[in-house]
Amino acid sequence: METLATILTSKDFLSSIPSVILLVVAIVILAKIMHVKVHTSHFTIGGEPAERWTERKIIQEQCDFTHTYLMGLINKIEAVCPNKTLQYDGWFTRCILEDIYDEVVHWITFNHISSDEAYVTTKQKKVCSMLYCYDVLPEFKTPEFQERVNRWVAEIINELVRIRKVYTEQTKRG
Repeated sequence: METLATILTSKDFLSSIPSVILLVVAIVILAKIMHVKVHTSHFTIGGEPAERWTERKIIQEQCDFTHTYLMGLINKIEAVCPNKTLQYDGWFTRCILEDIYDEVVHWITFNHISSDEAYVTTKQKKVCSMLYCYDVLPEFKTPEFQERVNRWVAEIINELVRIRKVYTEQTKRG
């Protein structure tokens, strides 16, 4: 048997290197053009189609919006009871809002968000039920506060639908 050093330095092997490089370049170009993904344990060539990246961007934007919106509600909720200190210095409110955020991310993940009245009403009832599972102050159990919660849920859902619509239209145009 020939040693590896002999094979790698032989004239036949050295003359075939440009052909191998040309073949690798051709495979990479085809993978990029045809959205083909070649994956081995050591490297990956190609990638996912633009539709998947668009879907990921939609989900990311929806989640970012939801988190920003819900954390922005902390000041509005503190305004409901200005003369009292919120339970646990406001951390209880944040905990509830994070739980609601997790629920909205669940809706986003299943990708069936709709601005239909029945859908919005169902989600409003779900969020109110989640809110009242906690031992909240009496100020948060009033019909007025429940109306605020319903309005906030409807605003979130409508914006999530709008975000999807904007990105879908951009994908069709571009």
